[in-house]
Amino acid sequence: MTSWQALLSSPQRRDAESTEWRPRLFRPARDADAEALGRLLRDDARVQVFDAIDRQLADLVKTRHPSRTLAEREIARLVEEHLRGAPREAYGVWVHYPWSHRLVHLLDEAEFVELRTNRNKYKISAEEQETLARRRIGVVGLSVGQSVALTIALERSAGELRIADFDHLELSNMNRIRTGVHNLDVPKAVATARDIAELDPFFKVTCLSEGVTPDNIDRFLLEGGKLDIVVEECDSLDIKLEIRYRARAHRIPVVMDTSDRGLIDVERFDLEPDRPILHGLVGDLRPERIRGLSTEDKVPYVMQIIGQDTLSARFGATLIEVQQTVSTWPQLGSAVVHGGAAAADTARRIALGEPVRSGRYYVDLEQIIGGPEGDPAAPPAPAPRRPAQGPAALALPRGGDDAAAPLDPERLRRLVGAGIAAPSGGNCQPWLWVYEARRLGLFHDRARSESLADFQGAGGVVALGAAAENVVLAAHREGLSVRLSPFPLGGEDLAATFDFFDAPVSGAEDHAMDPLADAIGLRHTNRRPGERAALADEHRAALAAAVRSVPGADLQLLESPAALEEIAALIGAGDRVRLLAPGTHADLMKEIRWTEAEAAARRDGIFVGSFEFSPADLAGFTMCRDFRKMELVRRWGGGRALEKTARKAIAGAMAVALITMPRAGLADYFQGGRAVERAWLTAAQRGIAVYPMATLPYLFARLIRGGGEGLDPETVAVARGLRERYVRLFDVTDAMAEILLFRLSLAGPPSTRALRRPLEDVLVVR
Repeated sequence: MTSWQALLSSPQRRDAESTEWRPRLFRPARDADAEALGRLLRDDARVQVFDAIDRQLADLVKTRHPSRTLAEREIARLVEEHLRGAPREAYGVWVHYPWSHRLVHLLDEAEFVELRTNRNKYKISAEEQETLARRRIGVVGLSVGQSVALTIALERSAGELRIADFDHLELSNMNRIRTGVHNLDVPKAVATARDIAELDPFFKVTCLSEGVTPDNIDRFLLEGGKLDIVVEECDSLDIKLEIRYRARAHRIPVVMDTSDRGLIDVERFDLEPDRPILHGLVGDLRPERIRGLSTEDKVPYVMQIIGQDTLSARFGATLIEVQQTVSTWPQLGSAVVHGGAAAADTARRIALGEPVRSGRYYVDLEQIIGGPEGDPAAPPAPAPRRPAQGPAALALPRGGDDAAAPLDPERLRRLVGAGIAAPSGGNCQPWLWVYEARRLGLFHDRARSESLADFQGAGGVVALGAAAENVVLAAHREGLSVRLSPFPLGGEDLAATFDFFDAPVSGAEDHAMDPLADAIGLRHTNRRPGERAALADEHRAALAAAVRSVPGADLQLLESPAALEEIAALIGAGDRVRLLAPGTHADLMKEIRWTEAEAAARRDGIFVGSFEFSPADLAGFTMCRDFRKMELVRRWGGGRALEKTARKAIAGAMAVALITMPRAGLADYFQGGRAVERAWLTAAQRGIAVYPMATLPYLFARLIRGGGEGLDPETVAVARGLRERYVRLFDVTDAMAEILLFRLSLAGPPSTRALRRPLEDVLVVR
């Protein structure tokens, strides 16, 4: 060890390890104090002396003569009169700060307080200052809380502060905690108590460096006299709740600043002892339920407490990045200082008995000072979609077969009911049905299916093919033969016509897949997590046979762990791209139904509950609703958390399957839809859960056949990179139609099933 290393290791150099925070006061007018002060100066060579007593005395006499402008000579005379012959070095008090070895000469307490609070007048009157001197305020959590505590001490708006934090100061705290680097690794409570002592050595501070716990919370609130106010600024959600439950029991008001949008939260338990905790935002949530959660798992509760719809865009965007590109939620020094001032101001007014009501109050500087009007980060409005076709425009081809059987109303409803039970992308249900002259027509309601995520409505055509398959199966179950004609007029609006017969006829659909009819009511999307298991040979063969029963259709399966890991990464990246690009984000959000009531009223789209999200994942997805947050995440190069849903889904997959057709025309997508339905019904019969994950194939279709039309250059570049990896997994060419990519798994029943619009909305009988 070198000499300088040895010196650094000496006991005299280990002052940082000390948790001392109370200064020593020496009054030399007392013999014992004078002797002790002498020993200190004689025995400790590290002591630095700061003596500005003359300046303090001059300041004191000036403030006592506010109506006069005093000359230097007159100030000197008034100081001498004030001293009454006492020697300056013995006047007042000498304050020793052991942690810094500073010895400071100050006015004694009464004069010190008088002078230090002089500039409070009349913002705080003398009577109010006396009232505040009798108040006790507790501060829990010393990031924002440090700013609150120091502001209260600055104003002397309390007679006692009780401060608590279990943590030690780290360098990453120092973007918002105003202290010196010499305090690193010092308990936050000790560092704050020292800062207050250096500001005002007479201010009464009680310091809990172990923090507030369920075991000591009542001692914190009550010992030495009940607190008048608690300012709660801790990160521990269970302690946030614990403090409120105990404060309510003791009728102590609670104030909180959130460091986001200047939110100040006030709960007047002193006036409303039955008031719900946190205004009822967390219901009857108990501390034990959330104790020990990870930072990620705390996010939904944080959103409940702060308010999902009131978060700033930046804070919300950062929550998406928690434990991805940031370890925890951010706090800025400006927000902490602003919040500390606002919380201290609110606490002072409560302490003075001013009419501060329970509630939430925003002092949002971003909005108040130069805030933009409107929503500058909202995605651009998508191109207007073609309006839904009215019944008069739904023309069926003339010249139906005279031998076709008529359908009575109930049979017609059963057949079309089977048709609308088919799957569709985003549950958009892009169909309109017309029954006229013994013929059933299936039209593509493109206004319901066209989106950036579905190039040229091909996904809608797949849904129509699946619906047609169901009609054929249902008709066969009714004892009818069916002649199906895809795109009989050659255009894209009339997808198919159906003629029904009581007896076999030429050109009718074969009956090979009839056993699947009973599965129409069983088929559903199941996103519930499953357990990784092997796909049985018989299931693999049955699925492949169902797909390949449609001419040209093929099924490819990924089953190896390496292939599943890679496709999970690609699907996740596709989800991220879709959420971070403005147009595809807007289309996705239009599909989501955020409440059961909305889902029941609309009877289309995807109810968010069907995603089977964990509370943390649901909170994160809900955050994605606001594109301003997504725009920030994209700007920061983040968003990896948006890939987790796909990774979790594939972690429980038996296989990931891709259904393809050799060409990419409308008829191919239609026939591909029939293959999809046959595979899905087969899976349903065998208890295999199906989860469509179709973003990538239709993103690639726009890339390949549309040159990336409607996508920004960055999204196009990312999509090209994903395509390069994708074609190493699947045997596909750019000429082929990739009909559906989906997960196969063994999973429990889904929490909810997608609804369908009523027949009256989709069926026209003429």
